[in-house]
Amino acid sequence: MSMIEARDLVLRYGSQTILDKVSFSLQSGRITALIGPNGAGKSSAFRIMAGLVTPEHGEAWFDHVLLKSFKDLRKSCGYLLEAPDFYPYLSGKENLDLLIRLSGSHADAASLLELVGLADAADKKVRNYSRGMKQRLGMAQVMTDDPAYLILDEPFNGLDPEVREQMLAFLTRMKNQGKGILVSTHQLDDIETITDDFIFLNRGVVFLSGAMHDYHDERQNVTLFFSTPLPGDFDPGAGFTRSPNTLKATLGIGETEDLLKNLYAKGLVPYRVNRSGILHDKYMEMTR
Repeated sequence: MSMIEARDLVLRYGSQTILDKVSFSLQSGRITALIGPNGAGKSSAFRIMAGLVTPEHGEAWFDHVLLKSFKDLRKSCGYLLEAPDFYPYLSGKENLDLLIRLSGSHADAASLLELVGLADAADKKVRNYSRGMKQRLGMAQVMTDDPAYLILDEPFNGLDPEVREQMLAFLTRMKNQGKGILVSTHQLDDIETITDDFIFLNRGVVFLSGAMHDYHDERQNVTLFFSTPLPGDFDPGAGFTRSPNTLKATLGIGETEDLLKNLYAKGLVPYRVNRSGILHDKYMEMTR
C-alpha cells in the first residue's frame, strides 16, 4: 500500500493566511474527502498538490520519502482542478487523441471513453456535450496515464443525480482497483456512501480528520415516516418525538436496527427512514 503525505502546509497572500500548518495523507485503495465551506483553503491545497502554487512552507512525501517539491507528485497523480475545457469543434475522441499525442502517452482514447461511460458519444462534437458529459470527459483526461492517485476538486459540480451516481460508481471502481483518491465536494450525502477517510478544513486549519469507520457508532438524527397514523397506544419509549405519521430520535446504527425490528414485529413498517449523515453533522458542528 502506497501513501502520499502533505505535511505542515502554510500559504499566505500578504497578511491573509490561507493554510496554517495543514497536514493530511492519502493511501492507495482509499477515498479521502476534503470538506469545508467556501474559502476554507481546499482549492489552494489542491493547487499545491498539483505543483501550481508554491507554499511558504510544506513538505511532500511519497512512501515515506521526502520529495524535492510537490511537482514530483505529478508522476503519480492525475488532476481535475477546474471545470474541464476542450476544443468544442472536435469530438470527445479527437480531444483525447490530441491530448495523448501532445503528452506522449500510450493511452487509447476509445478505451478511456468506455471507462467513463462515453463510448457512445465518442464521435459527438464536444459543443454538443452536456455538462455531465464534459465532466466525464475530464475524468477520461485525468486517467490518460493511468495514475496511481486521483486529485479531484469538486468533480460533482452541476451534475444531475443520475450522472452523480455514475461518477460515484466510477470512483468506487477506481478505488477497488487500488487507486488513492482525494476528492473535494459539497455533496456530503453522496460522498459519505463511498469515502473511507475525511478531512474537515475551516479557515485554513484542519478542524477534524479521521476514518469513517471510527464514527459509525455515533448517534445521528433519525426520522421514520409512516403512510398511516401510528396507533394511539403505541409507546416508543423515552427519547422519541412522535407525530401521527413520524417518529424522531437520536440513535446509533445498532439502535436504529433494533428499533426497526421491534416496529416490524408490531406490524408498523415505515415507508422511509432518514438518517442524518455523519459528514453532514460534523460539517454543521464545524460551521456553527
